[in-house]
Amino acid sequence: MTMKKLLPLTLLVPIVLSACAGKPKPQPKEPDMFATNIKDTNRKVFNFSISANQDKGDNKPERGGAGGPPSKAGNKSKTKSENPQERLLDELFAHLETTLSDTGYCREGYTEIDTYESSGRLHILGACNEVATPEDKRQFANNYGY
Repeated sequence: MTMKKLLPLTLLVPIVLSACAGKPKPQPKEPDMFATNIKDTNRKVFNFSISANQDKGDNKPERGGAGGPPSKAGNKSKTKSENPQERLLDELFAHLETTLSDTGYCREGYTEIDTYESSGRLHILGACNEVATPEDKRQFANNYGY
């Protein structure tokens, strides 16, 4: 090949490489965190959190369920104009419902104590509607001191 034929190629390669290098890498999704605490009074409390930077898809589950906050009546088909913060709250409650169902921690539902955001995570602090059984005390070690 002659130098004249290579000149366009040598100009094109840096442009293509710089275009690829400018794309940001997707940040890895941080895992959900579930911390349980059984008090001396046998009251079962928990702190659950998700990353506030998670992808927000269109497949948002409904809020509510086993003792959680009530679902919004008549709001089965949510619009795309929904507030991103509200979508994230829906995701928080949906993930919590799944976690409580999978672990069996709150068998009779829960009461929401507080919901807050800190350090890029959205948290819910709650208390189970039932007291801890001896089996709960064996199965759920106190892993967070609140």
